[in-house]
Amino acid sequence: MRSFPVAVVFLASFLPAAVAQNTAKPAIQVELNRQKPLHLLVTLRSGAATAAKFYRADLPWGNRYSMVFAVVRPDGEPIDLELPVDDPGSTEVSLRPREVLTGDIDLRYVIRDLNALKKSDVLLFWAYKSPDELHIPRWSGGMVLIPRQQ
Repeated sequence: MRSFPVAVVFLASFLPAAVAQNTAKPAIQVELNRQKPLHLLVTLRSGAATAAKFYRADLPWGNRYSMVFAVVRPDGEPIDLELPVDDPGSTEVSLRPREVLTGDIDLRYVIRDLNALKKSDVLLFWAYKSPDELHIPRWSGGMVLIPRQQ
């Protein structure tokens, strides 16, 4: 009888490793681009089992309004956003099943006063509404810390 709990504990010790190995990669990742200051590097992974075809403007970097942003200082004070005119266009893209695309978002077209970044760190909150064709969560979101700029 004593060997049963020992066996359970032994097998359970392997469970975290097995779960970690089967963890699905996120459908979208957003981070600061290390090669380009004040740019976001966005990685998008299709969850579709077949080719997905949709408008290029629906990519996170395809149009200024493809992602929703909110930018604040650590104390909660909001920072004004740039709201340019941006025509979405009608160009279509096609992604193969599980294909990964990477794009870039220039924060000069998101944050109105870049001098605000010289005063303190900034928290950039983002949300992305994906096209149905990608078969990933309808809404994804997160936060990126933008360190104080010199």
